[in-house]
Amino acid sequence: MRKRSTLFTALAMAMLVPGCEQRSPDEGAADPEPTVTTWDSAGIEIVENHAPEHAMGEFWTIDSVPEFVLGGADDHGAPAADSDQLIWEVVGLARLEDGRVAVLSSMGKQLLLFEPSGVLSRTIGRAGEGPGEFRQPEWLQYLPPDTLVVWDYFMSSISYFDTAGNLLRERGVDQARLREAGASGEAFVRPLPDGTFVASVRGGPDNEVVESKGWNPRTSSLMTFDRRVGNYARIDDSYSPQVLGPRSGIATGGDPPSIYLSGRGRNEIRQLSLDGVLLRIIRRTTDPIPVTERAYRNILERTYLSAVAMGSPVPREIVEQMVEREETHPPTAGVLLDPEGYLWVREWSGSESGTPDQWSVFNPEGRWLGVLPFPWTPDPAEPNSCGGNTRVLCWVDRDFLLVVRQDDLGVERVEGYRIRRGG
Repeated sequence: MRKRSTLFTALAMAMLVPGCEQRSPDEGAADPEPTVTTWDSAGIEIVENHAPEHAMGEFWTIDSVPEFVLGGADDHGAPAADSDQLIWEVVGLARLEDGRVAVLSSMGKQLLLFEPSGVLSRTIGRAGEGPGEFRQPEWLQYLPPDTLVVWDYFMSSISYFDTAGNLLRERGVDQARLREAGASGEAFVRPLPDGTFVASVRGGPDNEVVESKGWNPRTSSLMTFDRRVGNYARIDDSYSPQVLGPRSGIATGGDPPSIYLSGRGRNEIRQLSLDGVLLRIIRRTTDPIPVTERAYRNILERTYLSAVAMGSPVPREIVEQMVEREETHPPTAGVLLDPEGYLWVREWSGSESGTPDQWSVFNPEGRWLGVLPFPWTPDPAEPNSCGGNTRVLCWVDRDFLLVVRQDDLGVERVEGYRIRRGG
């Protein structure tokens, strides 16, 4: 008993000696590095993200199986039950506030509205050149809560419909004045909510010349040519081009409505007001993803299969000459914006697939929230410009990611994947 008491006394005295007091595990530990730094530079907010706020697996999730499939099939993977519901050459998607999905078919020359159940409920427009008719529709614009705008071939007509299919009004574009501004109908890039639009224009300080390689099917040879990168410009009612920046990924929308441009070669996105004023730079300091030998081979295969799908097959040895081996993947492969202003950046992971296969999501304030893998495994043979600077083949909102996909026969379908924001 005496021995135990002596030991207890010794331990108690040791705890009172300066420098020997007990500490909690976290006490005295270095403060964690901040994951984001924000400052102001000449009235422009700089949001520099060093890491996502949520780790992989602790963020939102996207269901791996689509909740609905549009395009005529009763079940995912089944043949079309009704040929009238087949879709092809989809150039625009939108999910309406009532849950219906609008699908614009360029070759079908119609705007189709599907119920959430997948049933085709209404078609809007038809082939022709009269009021509410389409020559070859190219763009779909959704103006909540109940207006759909279809931009026809080369902006020959711009038709406003309500969701019941009634033509509300039409307007046109003065092509002569557009050419005077250094653009054309073919240079159309993106409509804006206020009725103006973004086009690609010649001239300007960033209109650099880039050497490109291409395949000449007539001579069966590789050719080199100069390609002007060009600039994005907002064209207003006075047809005055307001240069926004060099061509890159682009997204528009949010609240307040904004224009987002991804930096070519820079790991940053620039947010501008609709009148072109730079408001915020969203930047990341993370290291780029290296292009491994396996990833490079997959990139070559995708290039080859894409040329085959377009009807201009290129010999594999020529593909290797056309596609130069880069050390790292670009920082972004495309950008999307949901109606609430969340920015989705399509990018490469370390999977070596050679195809952009994940999304980084940023909140409306530019904070990097987390990373979401694609709910499907990218197929090198499947074309997909989801989030690119050409056709809008994706739609994202609070509840769903919609994407246009193709089967082995090239038949298109729209798949709707549920987004779960519980994380």
